Amino acid sequence: MVALLVGLKLTLLRNSLRRSTWRTVGLVLAAVYALGVVAAVYAGLVALRWTSTATTGQVTVPVYAGLTLGWLMLSLLVFGVDETVDPARFALLPVRARDLVPGLLAAALVGVPGVATALVALGLVVTWARTPVLAVAALVAAVLGTLTCVLLSRTATSAFAAFLSSRRFRDVAAVLLALVGAFVGVGANLLGRAASAQDPAALPGLLAGVAAVAAWSPFGWAWAVPADVARGAWGSAAAHLVLAAALVLGLGAAWTRVLGRRLVEPTLGGTGGGRVVAAGRIERLFPADAAGAVAVRCLRYWRRDPRHVTLLASYLIAPVVLVVTLGAGSADVTTFTVFAPCVLAFVVGTGLAQDLCFDGSAVWTHLSAGVAGVDDRRGRVLATLALFGPLMVVVHLLTALLSGGWAFVPAAVGLSAALALGGLGVGAWVGAVWQWPTPSPGDSPFQRGSSGGLPALASAGAVLLGTTLAGLPPLALLLGGLFWRPWLGWVALPVGVLVGVVVLRVGIVRGGRLLDRKWPEVLSAVSERAA
Repeated sequence: MVALLVGLKLTLLRNSLRRSTWRTVGLVLAAVYALGVVAAVYAGLVALRWTSTATTGQVTVPVYAGLTLGWLMLSLLVFGVDETVDPARFALLPVRARDLVPGLLAAALVGVPGVATALVALGLVVTWARTPVLAVAALVAAVLGTLTCVLLSRTATSAFAAFLSSRRFRDVAAVLLALVGAFVGVGANLLGRAASAQDPAALPGLLAGVAAVAAWSPFGWAWAVPADVARGAWGSAAAHLVLAAALVLGLGAAWTRVLGRRLVEPTLGGTGGGRVVAAGRIERLFPADAAGAVAVRCLRYWRRDPRHVTLLASYLIAPVVLVVTLGAGSADVTTFTVFAPCVLAFVVGTGLAQDLCFDGSAVWTHLSAGVAGVDDRRGRVLATLALFGPLMVVVHLLTALLSGGWAFVPAAVGLSAALALGGLGVGAWVGAVWQWPTPSPGDSPFQRGSSGGLPALASAGAVLLGTTLAGLPPLALLLGGLFWRPWLGWVALPVGVLVGVVVLRVGIVRGGRLLDRKWPEVLSAVSERAA
């Protein structure tokens, strides 16, 4: 079964690469990046061989514990799990979960993240191979640590996927996970400040304390074994070894149980029957034309589609993290939190660029109804402005009240207007250039590929670059008002609005014309997953 599932994974991977040039390029770039990271890690591990065993343990245990935590957090919040060999597809076959787990575990290691993690884990042997006993302890730790990384991420994502079988639970979980990401970012920033404020002579003691906490956390049980052996703490080494082995067995049993449920109750697409509602307040917000109809539908998606809810929650994270981070600084720095809403304005356009991809095969309704590209672009812009416009106003008022920097509000609003409107204009054009398949609304939100891979990365990069260029004129006036003539800050307001409106108009028109020429190609691109 192990050889069969690994072979199936390789076959599916090869076929997907043949079907899409973007995936081939993305895989090559990911492999090159992972190789660079592995080389850097090995360089550091070799350098640690020339330090004391105490220093080596204090460095490796927290770092490798962070690797395990990273597998869990990144699987849930960012990358998802590679479901190339989806367990739900075995639901109609006479196979049990305990027979699938070894093969699925091996298949999970076939890929860039799995191979890179295994190589990094084996690097532990390089730095600890100072005696035969330490080499064996490091090898055992590498095996148990790698299994913990994979099993922890697989069990967590599989459990969440089963839990999120209803739309309401998916929405709540998406928001909670985004908040967890925010707390992690804020906590890391505050810890970094606390460490930099420490006396350099006290840093070894601080590092030893962090290593001790990491060693007795579930993320560091396996990685602490060679450090315990090196300092002759055989009791701690035995305890960590037993705990790490028990954790691997427990995660394996939990994953088997979750897979058993998926084999009889697969989590497949389909969100249930919808219902037609009468026209209400939402419809009256927009004009009674094709663009208005697109705007109404998109606004409903922002409220009902868990992918949009996740995106909205992630957008709200950046200003919160910036406000909290700056708020922890001096009073002079706190004044500039009035510019925190500009971070939200900076990323709004990236959502519009991928909005068409979220429609999936439903794009055929636009083709059959003869919706013009300009109406599609304008409708999506109207929906985004209806959602983020009031939000931006509220956030600007709150940050001004909290910081007291009312003198900077005109410049901040002008910069936000240029970034938001300009970003939407760039996103309207970029969204017509690049499309990619995304998971359906009823699919697991933790599937790999939900981020779109290289096309999505190129799309976001292009939007952010164009947004930056649109924000340069009001930014220059803002800086001029801060360091030269204060009245230039007031000029940034009308200039930002004007620049944003011009870029928005150009993006809608050009993006609409491009869609009119390539609607069939767009339908094919966003429907690839369904095929």
